[in-house]
Parts: sequence; C-alpha cells; structure tokens
Amino acid sequence: MDSCIPIEGLPGESFDSSPDTGSPYPSQHHALHHSGSNIHGNPSSNLEKGKSPFSVRVQCVDFIQLQRMAEYSVTTHKGSNPFIRAVAVCEEKNSTWKKNMEDVTIFHEGYGGKEGTSFFGVFDGFHGQISAVTASREMPVLVLEQLSKQDPLLSLEKDQVKLLSRFEALFQKDYNRPYPGQAQNIGLGLGPEQLENLTNVEQVNLAFTTAFWKMDRVLGLGKNETSKIRWSGCTALLCLIDSGLPSSDRKEQGTGQESNTPTPSQELQGGRILIANCGNVHAVLYKQGRGFRLTKDHSTSNPKERKRILQSGGAISVNKQHGLVEGLTEATRGLGHYGDRKLKKSVIPVPYSVSLPTDPSFQMLVLASSGLWEVLDEHAVAERALTVIEFTQQKLIVKTLCLMQTVEDSSVSDSQSCIQSRPGSSIFDSEEPSSVKDKDNPPELDMPEPLGVQARDIQNAEETERHQSLVLQQESEVNVKGTMADSLKNLTLDYERLAADICRELVDTALVSGSRENISVIVILLHGLDVLRENTLKGELTKQTNSMEL
Repeated sequence: MDSCIPIEGLPGESFDSSPDTGSPYPSQHHALHHSGSNIHGNPSSNLEKGKSPFSVRVQCVDFIQLQRMAEYSVTTHKGSNPFIRAVAVCEEKNSTWKKNMEDVTIFHEGYGGKEGTSFFGVFDGFHGQISAVTASREMPVLVLEQLSKQDPLLSLEKDQVKLLSRFEALFQKDYNRPYPGQAQNIGLGLGPEQLENLTNVEQVNLAFTTAFWKMDRVLGLGKNETSKIRWSGCTALLCLIDSGLPSSDRKEQGTGQESNTPTPSQELQGGRILIANCGNVHAVLYKQGRGFRLTKDHSTSNPKERKRILQSGGAISVNKQHGLVEGLTEATRGLGHYGDRKLKKSVIPVPYSVSLPTDPSFQMLVLASSGLWEVLDEHAVAERALTVIEFTQQKLIVKTLCLMQTVEDSSVSDSQSCIQSRPGSSIFDSEEPSSVKDKDNPPELDMPEPLGVQARDIQNAEETERHQSLVLQQESEVNVKGTMADSLKNLTLDYERLAADICRELVDTALVSGSRENISVIVILLHGLDVLRENTLKGELTKQTNSMEL
C-alpha cells in the first residue's frame, strides 16, 4: 500500500510524531516533550497517475475456503453516541493460513465517564497474542490519563488511578533512558502551564505519543509471556469519537429527557474524531463518495520507513515484495518485540495521529487490521461497501413502493365502498319494492310528473352524484397522502444489520482476494449515511405523489 494519501478537503490536522530522518521523536522546536503523568461519487482524486482506482488482488480459492466463510460471527452495537448510527465488529482467524487468532478489537461507550464519547481499538498481534491482549486492556487507560488533562469532562475511575499508580515507578525509572536505537533521551513531565502553550493538535499528538511510550514500557515487563527467546509484539490502531456535547446540552426542551438525535448545529459544537496508529493497521473515513485514509503506513512498502531503518543499522530482507524487517515482519512500527534486540531497534513504538472535527457529511469509518489492507485499498473497500448499501436501499425502495400501493389501494377501495353505500347516491338505484310503498297511494292512482320536470330532476341528481364523487375522491387522495407520509415516517432502516452486512462483505472479499493474515474489521456507520436514505425515500414519495395527481 502506498504511503498515506493527503487528507484534502477535510477540516482537520494530522501529526507524525517523528521526522523522516534522524530521530523519529518530536524535536524540541515542535515543543513536544513527553508528559509523564455518494459513498456515491468518484474515487479520491489523490490517486497517482496511471494507477487503477480499485486494486483488488483476486486469487483462486478452493471450495473448502468458500464454505468456511460463514463460520465467523459479527457483533453489532446500536450505540449511544449521537454521531454514530451503528457499529459492527468482525474477527476472522483465517485458518487456511493462520493457526491462531492474534488480533484483538475493543469498543468502549461513555469513555472516560463522558456521555457521547466512544473509544475503539484494533490490535494486530505478532508472534503470539499476549502483547495484543495486554495492550487492549491497558491502552485505553493510558490514553485516558493523557486526554483527561485536556478535557475536564473526561475522568479516570478509582481502579484506573490505582492501576496507573502501580506503573509509576516503572515510568519514572525510564524517563531519562534512551529509546532503543536513539541517540537522545526523551524529556517527559510537562507541567500544566507548558501544556497550555501547545496547540490542540500538538496536545493530541503528545497524548498518544506518551500513551504509546508507556504501553511499550509495560510490555517490557513480559507479563504472561511464555517464550524466553522472543516475546510477542503488536501494531495498534486507536479511534476516539467525541460528540463534544455535555449531557445537559442534549436535553429536549420542556421534557428534561435526553435526546440521542442531535440537531445539525449541535453536531458541529466541539465534536472531534481522534485517530492514532502505529504499524500497518489503518482507518479510512468515507465522505461524499471519497475515501480518506486517516493513518500512515508504517511498513516496508513506505520508502521513508525503509530509509529510517537502514540508517539506524537495521536490516530489511528481500524474501517478499517489499522485504521484512530483520526477515520477520512487514510492520516498521509497533509495541513490544522485546527479547530480539535487532527487531526492537528497528520497530519503534511511535504513533502517527490525526484530529478532525465531526461533520454531518461523514458517512462511514472502517478500522481494520493488516489482514484486510494487505489485499484491499480504501477505494476497493468503498466499492464493496457501496454494493451493500445500494442493495439495501433497493430493498427499502421496494418495501416503500409496496407500502404506498397498499395504502393507496386500501383508500380507493374505502372511498368506492363509501360511495356505493350512500343512500340515494346513484340514479341507477333499483326501485323500492312495491311491498314497502305507501299503501295510501295505490300505483293506479299515482299521477305521472310532466316530462320537463322529470328530466330536470335526473340532471340535478347526476350533478349531485358527480359532486359527491369528486368530494369523496379528493378526501381519499388527501387520506392516501397523509397515511402514506405517516407510514414512511415509521419505515426505518436497520443500521445494525447494514453495518453487519458491510462487515461480512469486506471479510469475504479479503478471504477471496488471498489474505494470509488474521482479519479484524470494525465498521462504524455515521450520521452522514442517513442523508442517502432520506433523499432516496423523498424522491420515491415525490414520484408517487406526482403520478397520483396526474
């Protein structure tokens, strides 16, 4: 995969914790010292000339592999974050190539005790699952420790504070200890006044960089590791979606009840998406039909990473297309890897981070491990997701049309029944039986009316009939439109099922395309996706309404 595509058109900023050459850590002139404590549209225009917009490597797959595609399960969450429609998570071992599942995914709602804040993580294990499991458990706490210094609404619980206090001696001991392969020490422990002088982007970068540094030190303890030769490692992808709205701001007026559906103005009040990755695990955001990769590719396919490793004395083998670091892994950054000094010197725990304000046009986020991205790029993922979304919308349109026809037929039937049942409503009503006629006026004594009077009465009756029929028809059309509108309001899209379908489609495509790694995918449907559905249904309703008026 190519290096990170520039995020043009997105109102956010990114920050790489390391320069391209020399030390991969923040230099002093950046003031970044570590702290101790739709779908439619065309593909991204950022593609290099001559490259295909969709790159999927399809290989022959035997019938057994196709059969086992249904073995994995997908977990869905509706979520309480007002910016999120639904979440689906899938973890597939890919047993054709992998003996063990080494990926771990996490999802926390109400992160840091702040309502409307969700935290996601994908940890791609290497040489065992221990590092991935440990990082999935400790990393959210380490990140929260740093972010709580910036956001007073985020807070640590008592057990989390207790956990951090146990590690404090370890961190203090290593504050002035150089990183493996580094010529300079890392200055840690910025005070509150120094933090205030940093920009928001610098503060976010500092928070993630410090958390990753601490997590790597914790893995250096080797807890639960079984090998005495080389311990496990992992790459990591973190995502925080913060609505930015205190709970008091989302209470409906006059009810005192909290609303999970924000207004457009509320969606832009301080909401943010924070992303950090260390390794070849990636996050892709879809906005108005374009895919934006929010992460940087830390792998041997990145020329800058290759240059850094070679300049620091590391080695890259040639036994794969882009080679392997020390002949072992494609990832050039990650956590753990203790016990192998050469590998630890080259694979550093320094993340790349990006901060974006939330936007109503954001449609979907896809977070995934290297098992997906080694065979698909962001445009291929968009293509597969679009296929699922279009199929789901077509089903919804068919359901909508059937509902409209049912309501219309029912209303027309009711109006016709009403016309036919109205007494004297038709001049063709049969004569009343003679048995019920007035006995005081025998038929032979009835005097016929003049012909002019008879014709006038018939004409008046016909006009009355036409007027009554027109009134009933107008009432019926009004009822049809009203009932149709009410029915459409209650016609909802199952976003959890849609997220799960997209998740399965991506995993299936990765398997068919020849992925040889564990595959973990998190699909997050955002509020921008709802615009597509509303426009589709409004269009169909307009068509049907116009056809009725004709």
